[in-house]
Amino acid sequence: MAGCILPNALTKPIITSVPAEGVLRNLELTLNQLGLFAKFWQPGAVKTRLAASIGESAACALYKRFVFHLLQRLGNSADQRAIVFSPPESESKFRMQIPPNWKLCPQSPGDLGSRMHSYFLQAFKTATQVVIIGADCPHLPASTIDTAFKLLSQAPVVLGPSTDGGYYLIGMRARCFDIFDSIQWSTESVLEKTIQHLEKQNIDYRLLETMTDVDELVNLKTVEAALAAQHQTQRPSDEDSKLLGDIRQAIAIGESNGPQ
Repeated sequence: MAGCILPNALTKPIITSVPAEGVLRNLELTLNQLGLFAKFWQPGAVKTRLAASIGESAACALYKRFVFHLLQRLGNSADQRAIVFSPPESESKFRMQIPPNWKLCPQSPGDLGSRMHSYFLQAFKTATQVVIIGADCPHLPASTIDTAFKLLSQAPVVLGPSTDGGYYLIGMRARCFDIFDSIQWSTESVLEKTIQHLEKQNIDYRLLETMTDVDELVNLKTVEAALAAQHQTQRPSDEDSKLLGDIRQAIAIGESNGPQ
């Protein structure tokens, strides 16, 4: 993976000298980095299963809303934040639109496991704790990211299970463990196989609350209900209201199209 591309406005100072190892141990410095894996929003290239119900253009527009909602909602999470983007030729398009407090990191070639492994290796050059999320869980609260980093002080790996058998979040401390091999990605066995890798290597881990990834129309309805319930108990931001409105519009399109 190529090095990350810094935004024009930096939110953290650049360290130009490295303290001696003993000094670092005494300081017990912890730097948290959050990586959001995202594809460029091109109709037919994103949310393809959802597109079967609502159409490629609507699915693409909703995916873009998910990405920017998470960028805004998580803009103060972690010490460092990166959009880990694909395809590599979309760099300039991302750069023109993303907030300045997120840097850009191109995804490496290979399957999802290889791409996450490469990003962890890159991120650990500047961070001590690294968390990866995708853009399929737009209702992910910032508090869950905070909890993930806190749990990494207790165990070297943290996972956020999703209802489809995968995970919406994975975090590691200090190093990238070899846990991504022999996994059939986008299947219901992803979380189970990952935990098997961890237990086989005697790697301690923690689990976050289970959440719903949006892959199909039924998932979108689950997220809509969860967001609506949240809005009943706490005043939503303008961005939250826009997200809920866009989700409801997509559901209406899917229901008007009927069974696929």
